[in-house]
Amino acid sequence: MKEQSLPNIFGYSSTRHQTPQQPDQALLYRIHIAEAKLGVSRSTIYRLVNEGELVLIKIGKRSSGITAASLHALIERNKALAS
Repeated sequence: MKEQSLPNIFGYSSTRHQTPQQPDQALLYRIHIAEAKLGVSRSTIYRLVNEGELVLIKIGKRSSGITAASLHALIERNKALAS
């Protein structure tokens, strides 16, 4: 039987290869992925979290992620401001 790999909350498959299946299926983005998607620095990500613009979810003691919904909402709000 063929093993089916399902993406975890970060959009990565549960197999050995850690490549995103489809980025839009992720529920959370790791900080470095959120930085790349927005084109901003790590400190800007944390500033946006402190301002309530992004939602940070703690997963463990040293692991956290930005919700995909809050990241996409920020992008949409900024699109509306630009037009």
